[in-house]
This record gives sequence, structure tokens and C-alpha cells, in this order.
Amino acid sequence: MATHDLPPYEVLDLKHPKKHPILRGPIKALSFPLSEEDERDIDIVERRFDTEENMAGVAAPQIGIAKQIIVFAADDPEIKKWRQDFTQSMPKQVWINPSFEPVGDATHEEYEGCFSVEDMAGPVKRYSRVKYRAHDREGNLITGIAEGYLARVIQHEVEHIRGTLFIDHVSKGKLLPIDEYREQRRQALARKAD
Repeated sequence: MATHDLPPYEVLDLKHPKKHPILRGPIKALSFPLSEEDERDIDIVERRFDTEENMAGVAAPQIGIAKQIIVFAADDPEIKKWRQDFTQSMPKQVWINPSFEPVGDATHEEYEGCFSVEDMAGPVKRYSRVKYRAHDREGNLITGIAEGYLARVIQHEVEHIRGTLFIDHVSKGKLLPIDEYREQRRQALARKAD
């Protein structure tokens, strides 16, 4: 499947942020063994992830597939330059029916963006550590504890299948154009280098 054959991103209308049939759920859990259609949909989500640059993850609802599938990675050393909480890495994962729960009450606030909230970013407070649970394509259970940036990525992607977007966590008046955020980040890195 060529890049131009991949489904486009579902994008939230910020004038009506609570209204979007697929981004706001409900999203169907998959059962095992996976059907041919499920396998095809997983391939599409994974291909969308593989074709993007500067992406931490993608959830199936973001490209119009109402199924509990996420693909993500936290293994780019460049991220460590501007994410102080990048303490744990993980290569690309394809998770089915994923969930998380907090480990403790500690939180960390960092800026997030999303392909489904076009050209915007905002500060989001997330749990610093989470216990995750998911299945791989063969139905094998995956569990573990994630912390820092990896925990943030997992929370962000899992919330997509719950119908929650990062903007739901951003305080009123704190959402800003992503270019403005990137410039602030660039200036902060330049000051740090001095």
C-alpha cells in the first residue's frame, strides 16, 4: 500500500471539540484470533506510523479505524535533548486492546501535540509512572511499568481509544499554535546551551 493510499488523519474541529464520531469513541475491542480485516487494519495503522517523521505514536481512530489498535515508539535519541523525562526507551510496538493505570500519584507536565488536533500544542499533566497491559498480534499478553516520556506516550495513545484527546487536559487559554511552541522550545534549548 503506497503512502497516498493510506487513510488521512481524522482532525478535530476545535469549534466543536466534543463532537467527532470516531475520535470521541466508543472504540471496539478486538478478539482473538484476529480476523483478516483486523490484520489488514493493523497493517494500515502500522504503515501510517512508519511513513511519518517526528511521530511518537498513532492510534487506529486517528485514521478512521474504530478499533483498539495503537502503534508507538520511544527510541529516538533526539527526543532526549528536549524531554528531560526521557528515562526509558522502547522500540516500535503494535498493541491491541491496550490499557494503563497510574502507579502512584506523581505527575509531570509537558507540552503535547497531535495529528488529530492540527497545528496546536498545550501543556498536559500526566502520570509519571503507569502500569500497562496490552496484547500483541498473536494475542500474547504484554505488561510492564513505564515511566517518564514513555509513560506519556502510552497514556496519550491509549486515551485515543477511550475518546479522550490531549486538549481535554489543557487548561483554558493554554493551547497555542505548534509553531509558537516549537520556537519557545528552540529558544529554551539555545539558552540551555549557553
